[in-house]
Amino acid sequence: MPQPQTSIWGTILTCMEIGLHIYALQAEHDQGIVLDADYAKKALSENALQLGKERDGHVYFDDVKSVVPTYELAKQGAITHPELHAMAENPEELVTEGHFFAPEYFGDFPPPQDDQGQAYAQQQTWDNGIFLVERPQGIQLAVHQTIAEHVLSEMALMHAAGHKGYWFFPLTDCAIPIYELSASHPGVLAKVINEDSLLHTLCDDHPTYVGMHNLHTEEWGHIHDRPAPSSFFLQAQLDQAAGQSIEDLPLSPFSYPAQNQEVHSMQAHEPADAFYEPSDGMEW
Repeated sequence: MPQPQTSIWGTILTCMEIGLHIYALQAEHDQGIVLDADYAKKALSENALQLGKERDGHVYFDDVKSVVPTYELAKQGAITHPELHAMAENPEELVTEGHFFAPEYFGDFPPPQDDQGQAYAQQQTWDNGIFLVERPQGIQLAVHQTIAEHVLSEMALMHAAGHKGYWFFPLTDCAIPIYELSASHPGVLAKVINEDSLLHTLCDDHPTYVGMHNLHTEEWGHIHDRPAPSSFFLQAQLDQAAGQSIEDLPLSPFSYPAQNQEVHSMQAHEPADAFYEPSDGMEW
């Protein structure tokens, strides 16, 4: 089957052969990897094929899930385009991106580790690659660096400390990452028990961030101050103020006080990528 002349993503803008029967395709509405269907069924695992869409003799993997066929084909030496030499020579480097883009295939991110290379004894999983951990520095929010690259702004990382593939944020200075992560990670959104406190903390502690956010987002997504205490938008902050350790914190987000109206409005806030343009998928 020759290279596709039409695509499920609309008008084809560019189509580059990166291996025999393998194409990197950019179209009007999406981009990704396209394979001859017969070849794909021979070359790819069943788990990989399930992530593609077959149409008119080709199998399409969109920009997000294309990491999976790329990984399998690179391991086989089937990707031959010179511009992708580094990727073809080191397919295992795709695994970290795979944890983000295709956890159903690669699995979730491994948890953060201490100086001895062990998972922290006291930790909670909030979402894939996002944890609450108790470190010698105190209870901190841990966000995998790959997630940070794609979701968090530079301003969110200004006061973070990096360690073994994770960024760590103290509970007293995590309003920006919590706000940004809540737009894309339901597990983080579920931990926000007081939206008024989160918005007040942003306005009070980070006025430059709020100004930039409001300048580059639609009016309905603007951040406005609300009367509330500062830095009490997470149950963990309340418990820390009460002198409790992480092992005393509820493990389930649904054991926290329900604030349905606030959660609904948080779900509607405009994603933070409106003003710092993180990457949405694999780059070719």
